[in-house]
Amino acid sequence: GHDRPRISLVLARPKDGRWHQIRRHLNGLSHPILGDSTHGHSKTNGIWKRERNLPGERIALHLGRLELVPTENIPEGIDVSAPLLEDMLNMLRVYAPDVLERSLP
Repeated sequence: GHDRPRISLVLARPKDGRWHQIRRHLNGLSHPILGDSTHGHSKTNGIWKRERNLPGERIALHLGRLELVPTENIPEGIDVSAPLLEDMLNMLRVYAPDVLERSLP
C-alpha cells in the first residue's frame, strides 16, 4: 500500500475574483496547496515530485465552476463547469480515497 500523507480537499468560494488569495490564505493557515511554488511548501512539493509522481509544473488547484452574473455586455451571464482532471482524481484515489469518497455528491 501507499503511505498516507496528510491531505485535505477544500471547497473555496471567492466572491471577488482574487484567485491568488486562496493560495496565500491557505498557506497562511499552514495548509499550502500542493505544487504551489510561490505560496507552497518546497520540501513537501519535492517529496510529492520525487515519491508520488507529482508533475513538475502541476499545482493541485482546480476551478470547478465559474459563474458571472449578467451584465450589459454579457446579458445572459456566464456559467461554466470543469470536472477534475484525471491526474488529480488519481492522486486522490491513490493517496486519499476516503477524502475523495466523502467529497462526492
